[in-house]
Amino acid sequence: MPYTQTHNTMSHLVVVVASLAVVLLARCAAAYPWHLCGTAANFTANSTYQANLGLLAAALPKNISSSRHLFATAVVGAAPDQVSALALCRGDANATACSGCLAVAFQDVQNQCAYDKDAAIYYDPCALYYSSNATSLASMDNVGRTNRVNNQNVTSDPGRFNRQAAALVSATADYAAYNSTRRYASGEADLGVGGQFPRVYSWAQCTPDLTPARCRGCLAGLIAKMSRRFTGSVGGRSLGVRCSYRYETYSFLDGPVMVRLAAPPSSAAPAPAPAVGPTVPTPGAVAGERKFVVTATVLVIVLPTIAALVIINLLVWLCIWRRMRRPQAGATQPYSSRENMESVESMLIDISTLRAATGGFAVYKVCNEQKLVQ
Repeated sequence: MPYTQTHNTMSHLVVVVASLAVVLLARCAAAYPWHLCGTAANFTANSTYQANLGLLAAALPKNISSSRHLFATAVVGAAPDQVSALALCRGDANATACSGCLAVAFQDVQNQCAYDKDAAIYYDPCALYYSSNATSLASMDNVGRTNRVNNQNVTSDPGRFNRQAAALVSATADYAAYNSTRRYASGEADLGVGGQFPRVYSWAQCTPDLTPARCRGCLAGLIAKMSRRFTGSVGGRSLGVRCSYRYETYSFLDGPVMVRLAAPPSSAAPAPAPAVGPTVPTPGAVAGERKFVVTATVLVIVLPTIAALVIINLLVWLCIWRRMRRPQAGATQPYSSRENMESVESMLIDISTLRAATGGFAVYKVCNEQKLVQ
């Protein structure tokens, strides 16, 4: 029947679509690999270099599964067809997953970077790098670097999120370098209540043949560019052959968390307002003000006293002058010179008497004495 034929055709189409979906989902579950192809040199099909690369692809997955740190290196052949390879699995992976990831990596990278003598490829569980450079394994340079960013942005207090994510990545890097022989660490940080995301997670790792100082230095070089590459993003990863790190707002870890950070304060506490009160003068200022006050007091007392004495003397001289100009009643002769001088002397206050009365013009004498000795 036409209906039966159509039904069979639709059933077959559904099966095909479902199969493709399963393949795609499986590939997503394994994390899409990120590859970097070299540009230095190429090899040809069926060449000695390709044969040596095939030997590495067969041997390295077995070698790494038996490694305590899930890390392996190998060299096959002689120059100019020598191939050096380095493989590293994430610190929370198991040996089986590590070996399987590396076997797939050898296949994928040769498809993505066909006939390139140098290439690197990264998965969530593992990373693979090979090169025709004989010194590549001895070098500690973090070659084959790539950065991947989560395109979702933080919309709630991004500054606070960025600070906490950076603090977590840095703490995780410290732990990986100095507290783990595998040179691996995982971390989790609380972002507080009411935020867009409750937590952020991270891992950091170096190849185990790096010293703690070299490992931390390698990671520091990547983290230094974190703010420029990932600011405002909910996740990102910076990958290299020798060291890598990653952070996300969802848990992607397969093992226990090694580093934990508490939630940061929601906002920085405001700085206390400066106290408003009387200003305490410095000793120098106080001394200067006192000196000025004392000097002013002396002037206020002494100057009027001197002025009064001058006025008294002027009045005395004026009286003498008027008496010399106007003879007394009944007198036939004016005052002689001697008499005038005696009169002046009798009316003038002796300077020694004045000095004795005022104590040498002392201020306290001028202020406190009620009368002068006549």
